[in-house]
Amino acid sequence: MSPPSQNLSDLHLRGCAIILYADDILLISTSVCQLQKLLHICEKELSWLDMAINFNKSCCLRVGPRCDAHCVSLQSMTGSMLQWADTVRYLGMYLVKAKYFKWSLDYAKHSFHRAANSIFGKIGRISSEESVIQLIKGKCSPILLYGLETCPLKKTRSQIIGFCNRPSLYEII
Repeated sequence: MSPPSQNLSDLHLRGCAIILYADDILLISTSVCQLQKLLHICEKELSWLDMAINFNKSCCLRVGPRCDAHCVSLQSMTGSMLQWADTVRYLGMYLVKAKYFKWSLDYAKHSFHRAANSIFGKIGRISSEESVIQLIKGKCSPILLYGLETCPLKKTRSQIIGFCNRPSLYEII
């Protein structure tokens, strides 16, 4: 039996993309109908590899001028439904439903503050200021900066990142 990918040339899916990293798959299309076709193609390919999509962890997100338009849930070939979400986590980044490509820094800020508070809680005022600053730089800042090189960063967002570092340093002083 030949792999199903040999039949893909028959389909017209312009403007679609499949991004793979380890076991994470991101399907991108210009329309909901194309996304449905892309989902079925992906299911066939994975089935041929004796793998399957975990529909409990999967969802859809709309980005563009019609991001608020209501869409019916996508149906897999097995009958499972893919629901639409306002936020999707992909490789640690939280993409957000919006009129343009956007992600949320809220989760990164929360994780940064949790890590910084953990450092302060464990070593608090016992350790030197230099040690605490090095721990925050080495352990907390990467949490905040993870993935930023892949996403556009506007001035207001870069200010948010700066504000996250300041309160942690004020606690030391």
